[in-house]
Amino acid sequence: MAELVRSFDWAQTPVGPIEDWPELLLNTVNTLLSSRQPMFLWWGTDLIQFYNDAYCPCIGADKHPSALGQRGSDCWSEIWDVIGPLIENVMTNGEAYWSEDQLIPIYRDGKLVDVYWTFSYSPVWDVAGNVCGTLVVCSDTTGRILAEKAVITERSRLLEVLRQAPAFFALLQGPEHVITIVNSLYLRLVNHRDVVGKPVRVALPEAAEQGYVEILDRVYQGEPYVGYAARYDVYAGEGVPPDERYLDFVYQPLRESDDTISGIIVLGVDVTDRKRAQDVLLQTEKLAAVGRLASSIAHEINNPLESVTNLLYLAQQTAVDPLTRQYLTTAEMELRRMSSITSQTLRFHRQRTSPAPAQPGILLENALSIYQGRLVNSRIETSTRIRPSRPVVCFDGEIRQVLNNLVGNAIDAMAGSGGRLTLRSREGTDWVSGAGGIVFTVADTGSGMSPETVKRIFEPFFTTKGLSGTGLGLWISHDIVQRHHGKLKVKSTSKQGQSGTVFTLFLPFRSDGAKDT
Repeated sequence: MAELVRSFDWAQTPVGPIEDWPELLLNTVNTLLSSRQPMFLWWGTDLIQFYNDAYCPCIGADKHPSALGQRGSDCWSEIWDVIGPLIENVMTNGEAYWSEDQLIPIYRDGKLVDVYWTFSYSPVWDVAGNVCGTLVVCSDTTGRILAEKAVITERSRLLEVLRQAPAFFALLQGPEHVITIVNSLYLRLVNHRDVVGKPVRVALPEAAEQGYVEILDRVYQGEPYVGYAARYDVYAGEGVPPDERYLDFVYQPLRESDDTISGIIVLGVDVTDRKRAQDVLLQTEKLAAVGRLASSIAHEINNPLESVTNLLYLAQQTAVDPLTRQYLTTAEMELRRMSSITSQTLRFHRQRTSPAPAQPGILLENALSIYQGRLVNSRIETSTRIRPSRPVVCFDGEIRQVLNNLVGNAIDAMAGSGGRLTLRSREGTDWVSGAGGIVFTVADTGSGMSPETVKRIFEPFFTTKGLSGTGLGLWISHDIVQRHHGKLKVKSTSKQGQSGTVFTLFLPFRSDGAKDT
């Protein structure tokens, strides 16, 4: 550019030949040409242009070298409405101007392109205090701005990908594990609480109570952690039981370019449904094995029971002593009860192919008769009210099994302390479906159950009887009732002086789903 300036015919411009230039212009142009910072000079009222080598890439081939010695308004016609007033203010009022990363499009390669500039416009003063020109010191920041925009765009895209990812994600920063980024699945996991910007210990106190913060502390020291079907009880509200969740997840240290750890990446999936399905499958497999075993045992016991029953019958016929005859009668009743239990077990696996009419009163009386011996021995009073009703179409063996189970549980609840067993049957209506049917009630004055126990009472293998219970009776009973399109409900209280449990069984007159008329 120094050579171009020296060889340029300045006599053809308002500036005149170099030998006539004022010392201020010479010094300013020499300073400009010597600088490696892009610099540009508008001189005089016509704003004749000078610039250095560093400015050439900024101006582009469309304007270089023709911009040298050209009037400003002619050279920058595409942006003069933007920069013209700025330059005029410098030349007229001597006020400097500075701007950072300002978008000012210019012509490059034959087309108007967006260019970002950081620049200053400074007045050039002579000794008399007059502004003789405007000196421009600038940088083309387009590359940096576009790179930053690309980073922002990619970051936004990454966040959008994480938002839509089929896994929960969170980014924790610093040794306090401050939650800085989360996606929608993570918010769903924590029940949509406001957690961003808070340490895990503050945002999710239940996580700290369950030992997860200690795990995060170890991960922050560089030790990744992977959890499989890990239980996490999520806070669901004041006075509300927590949500039991199971998670597959990873805690991964976030390493910076210098290998220091600045945070932790949290990524995982909620596998609660899978865990529950696996548990159900496991329970189903257990139940199938238990059913096969029970059926086999019942079959093996049934034959000797018949033989013993026959022998007792013969002994009764030949017994002379009344007391002996009474003992034999009691033994026969107990054997009959055992035979009924084994028969019910077999019927659970070998049921008739279609339901048949059964008298509700007879079903309830049979359930009561089986337990007469235990009722007497347990000092339990019985109150029965069986109202006449039409038959109910059902698998009578299964319904007997349900009623036997309810009566047996009621007796167990009052064992050792005595009490009162209430049995009722009446016609009723399921107000949801509109079906008519029979309502059986089995109530006891036992110790009752807690709300937590009542919630789980129909789960397989859940029992309140310790080693003496299998936890299958009520689960099987509930399943039988559902297959009959009925309902089995329970209410219980353990309040002192008011304790007891009431089971209500509703069976539609027809269990095949047909509307009762």
